[in-house]
Amino acid sequence: METLNDRSRPTSKASEAPSEARPDPPRILEFGLMPLVTNAFPERTTFLDTRLRWADVRTRAPRSGSLAARVLRLARRVAGIGHACLVQDYDIVVARCVGPVNSAGRAMPVHAALSLLGLAFRGLVLFAARGPRVRLAILDVTDHLTIHPRDRSFLRRCDLFFKRELAANPWNTLETVLPRGACAGHARQDPACLALRAKLRPFALGIEAAALKPPVPASARRYDLFYAGSAQGIAFRETLAGILPRLATRGWRVHAPTHRLSREAFADAIARSRFCLSPGGVGWDCYRHYEVAALGSVPIFDTRPLTGIEPFLHGREGFYLDPQEDLERALDSLLRTDDAAVDRMTAAAQALVTRVYTFDALARYVIAETLALGPAPRPAPSAPPEEALIPAEAGHRHPS
Repeated sequence: METLNDRSRPTSKASEAPSEARPDPPRILEFGLMPLVTNAFPERTTFLDTRLRWADVRTRAPRSGSLAARVLRLARRVAGIGHACLVQDYDIVVARCVGPVNSAGRAMPVHAALSLLGLAFRGLVLFAARGPRVRLAILDVTDHLTIHPRDRSFLRRCDLFFKRELAANPWNTLETVLPRGACAGHARQDPACLALRAKLRPFALGIEAAALKPPVPASARRYDLFYAGSAQGIAFRETLAGILPRLATRGWRVHAPTHRLSREAFADAIARSRFCLSPGGVGWDCYRHYEVAALGSVPIFDTRPLTGIEPFLHGREGFYLDPQEDLERALDSLLRTDDAAVDRMTAAAQALVTRVYTFDALARYVIAETLALGPAPRPAPSAPPEEALIPAEAGHRHPS
């Protein structure tokens, strides 16, 4: 990861021959709490950590150093961020969206302070991406199907808006940020709204590549079906609470603990199960989807109401359940899948996660989609108007 002080543009022998040189790879500036693109392209990305805290962001040591030292470090970090944005030595800016304030139950001054912080962050990102030369890509990883109104200016100013919970009908995602007075029906015919629609791209929560483990053969797995989770008022999950005990009485090896498992026990239960239920929560996209595949099991989802980058295919990388059908009978049918088919699906699911849903793959996807737009438009230099030449007629006298 590069810092603001020691970053230098890489040089190569190819750059010494302008006639044969290939275009330089784009320089990237990333804002956020955790690096995504920076880890995939560390040699050409500057990461600006927006966690302006008193403590060291890496060690998280509370109150490290004297007050003067902490104030100095904070001032240097703010100055470094401002200098990086001012110099604009980059071609692409990647930033997370602002999203909701998340100040429910707090006093009004706290709500106002958090709102101001979001406003300042939005202004900083837009300042960094100013001008026609720099591309701006916004990542929205919230659980909402719609774009929060606080990100309306991001949507209007960005080149691409990557939405994690992108609705199957993208106009539903745009309902909260359409121009004043516009409804979704009218927006489909409005050029300004169509331009907003063209910026949307699907995104996903993803998983780290280190989480992928070699799968256990299906014949050696301890359980047929594993599920751990609370209902939390979600109808699909509440239905599962009554179905799983009945499946166990049919002879299926169902592991559905009611107590909270440790991280190690949870991962071991997934790896030792032929199938794992992974229903959506507040949003459909979930870390567990990719975790199940990464640990070597076959995920079973509920209906997917989203647009995905490359979704799991039913019967190839996982299974989908329709809540309108008899879930008990559907699960009983899926559990009868033979071990050879389970092994094939496990391998296909892991290949899909590796190719599309690791953090590095998601970062490459964001940059590739941004570069696919082509070079940012630059204002063409205005040529002087050509003089109108009128051929002289015979006997025509030119004024002196």
